[in-house]
Amino acid sequence: MNKKTIVYANTIDWDFHGLTQRPHHLFKMLSETGKYKVYFVNNTKRNDVVRERISDTLEIYHDWDVFKKRVPKVDIYFSSWAKRYVDLKEIESDMVIYDSLDNFPAHEKYELEMINRSDVVLAASQPLYDLRSTQHENVLLCKNACFAEYGNKAYDIPNDLKDIKNNRKPIILFSGALASWCDIELVKLISNRYNLVVVGRPWNIPSIPEKVFYLGEKTHKELQAYYHHCDVNILPFKWNDQICHYSSPLKLWEAMAHGKPSVATNIPEAAIYPEAILSSENHNKFMDNIKKALILSKDVQFQKKSKHLASQNTWSDRLHIIDSAIEKYYKDKQLSKELVM
Repeated sequence: MNKKTIVYANTIDWDFHGLTQRPHHLFKMLSETGKYKVYFVNNTKRNDVVRERISDTLEIYHDWDVFKKRVPKVDIYFSSWAKRYVDLKEIESDMVIYDSLDNFPAHEKYELEMINRSDVVLAASQPLYDLRSTQHENVLLCKNACFAEYGNKAYDIPNDLKDIKNNRKPIILFSGALASWCDIELVKLISNRYNLVVVGRPWNIPSIPEKVFYLGEKTHKELQAYYHHCDVNILPFKWNDQICHYSSPLKLWEAMAHGKPSVATNIPEAAIYPEAILSSENHNKFMDNIKKALILSKDVQFQKKSKHLASQNTWSDRLHIIDSAIEKYYKDKQLSKELVM
């Protein structure tokens, strides 16, 4: 397969408050294969800078209108936001990949628009795979993942965690967006009993509960030290929330890489990995599971099992799924052309 151009369009910024998420991991790695020229188009428009060249195979654009004028045709258009289906009227591409990450109720009307225009649909969780498979004939399960090697390093205690760690109460960690789909009453219960540390950003909630240790946003590399020095990772999502039902929380895999147990509400993705995640059907069960997880956090055999599971779910594994799908698409396309001739 000749080198292909691929664009990730208008969904999130390359420098998103210093955070590194699924698109950043995947597109950096795609650029490093040498098989693709990657264009990453930021959602935020800038007037001072239009284009940044990160490497020979990776460029960041800060203006979609400028990008589509300079690069009116790409080999592969890739998006993880259904509303961006409108881009496909503005740029020419041989192949369209839709990376389905969630199923927001407000966006459902756009999902089929994007899915119907896609050649390959990636699904980030098993429930999403089951749903999208009823809507498209070429759906691949491509979950979130981790860098397993991060769990095998030593990390100094972050300065803002030192005093909290010194009071000798267990540290319960929530990383990511403390958002409207989180169970804030459960968060309050946990913070009343343990040192509940939140690393990330609040989103669409009135305020952060009073007893929570809110330590702000951290870069992806900084975040690893918080996983390393916590006792238990939590996912206090609302029960029966549609967003949570379809999600594949990245933090589950990152906690596994560090050998840390996770306690979650009973979202489908949590139930798939009982060897690393304690799934909870109500508040009482969640609090009981935190007690169990605190015991597991000191269990060397549990840590080994958790890290082994992480090693089987790396970003390299996910890159292989995407790369293989692209290769298959172009091989099938070439075969079809030869049969016609």
